[in-house]
Amino acid sequence: MLSRCTLLLTTAFLAFSSGPTRADHEYSIRLLLPRPGQPAVIEVQGLDARNQEALKRSNWSNEKWQALLSVKVGTGSAAQIAARPCLLGTYRIHNDRLQFTPRFPFEPGLPYHASLDPARLPIPTNDPPRTQRVALPPPPPRPQAFVERIYPTRNQLPENQLKFYIHFSAPMAQGRVYRYIQLLDAKGKAIAWPFLELDEELWNPDGTRFTLFIDPGRIKRGLKPREDLGPALEEGKKYTLVIDARWNDAEGRPLRETYRKTFTVVAPDEACPSLEKWQITAPPGGTRRALEVTFPEPLDSALLQRLVWVVDPRGEKVPGTIALEREETVWRFTPEKAWTAGEYRLLVDTRLEDLAGNSLAKPFEVDVLRKIERTIKQETVARSFRVTGTSGR
Repeated sequence: MLSRCTLLLTTAFLAFSSGPTRADHEYSIRLLLPRPGQPAVIEVQGLDARNQEALKRSNWSNEKWQALLSVKVGTGSAAQIAARPCLLGTYRIHNDRLQFTPRFPFEPGLPYHASLDPARLPIPTNDPPRTQRVALPPPPPRPQAFVERIYPTRNQLPENQLKFYIHFSAPMAQGRVYRYIQLLDAKGKAIAWPFLELDEELWNPDGTRFTLFIDPGRIKRGLKPREDLGPALEEGKKYTLVIDARWNDAEGRPLRETYRKTFTVVAPDEACPSLEKWQITAPPGGTRRALEVTFPEPLDSALLQRLVWVVDPRGEKVPGTIALEREETVWRFTPEKAWTAGEYRLLVDTRLEDLAGNSLAKPFEVDVLRKIERTIKQETVARSFRVTGTSGR
């Protein structure tokens, strides 16, 4: 016959092993902010030592871990959140706590719901499920976008000025942008229909540079738009190009301020740029000093970035960076590595244009405005220069 003490111990053991333990645990769920080189993790405190050891030894499937601790994107109604799949990630016991590390990092500012079900522990408890809403701090708001500059930077432009490049500090909203751009005369009156309003707007890949064309029909003599409305720009007059602050950036916020570029119009430029008139100042060998090329007139800023380059004595393109100075009349090239002595060449694509659209190959022609890059055969011209000496840096 069992003793009373043995019977009590047996009864207690059976009670422990046959079902959940009593509900007296205080679980807490929190999001640990990321440290340098480490992701943010969700952490559960309050697990007893026996469950910690059991979880360390477990070889659970993702489904079993997710039944214990589920993490879901927490936007929308409770029903919508419940219907979403759990985030994928890894689980572990670390410093006496259960941690969940997502496969993809948590997004700052986006809420998540982490739910713990103690009944799913290796040694279940009667504690009710615990759900916690967590989120990383949202990133600081970006400064409002603004117009950094407009090319050409010169404030005296030819009567047949062809285009402007508007550079923004951040990506901009696209579509119907011409409503935010005006050309005003000296009295502040808007010039009617001065721009070529293209359905396919001309943006660089990251949406920070917009190309604005003056309507070619308002430039060339004998065309109907010029006959009906007159030239968009007239020699001897002053104009202001206005970029309205209501123009939104890609995040839907207006520009920081309205931007104005005031300029005076001088005589039309109908001559092609001449490579022979360029002045080349060669750097000394053994240095990374810039090669400097000076033009007698400003040239197209965007085309100068991609249609002019340098090749070394072996005929290979020299890697480096380009800077434009003195109102786009100076092209400076700084190589990645020091110059070595020898004969170099400055290569120029003949599609390079001046401010009036005259290229090295031919004067500007209205009827081929949008076809030049597609139909004209790409050709290059060259100027040689010599790097001498091996002076130190």
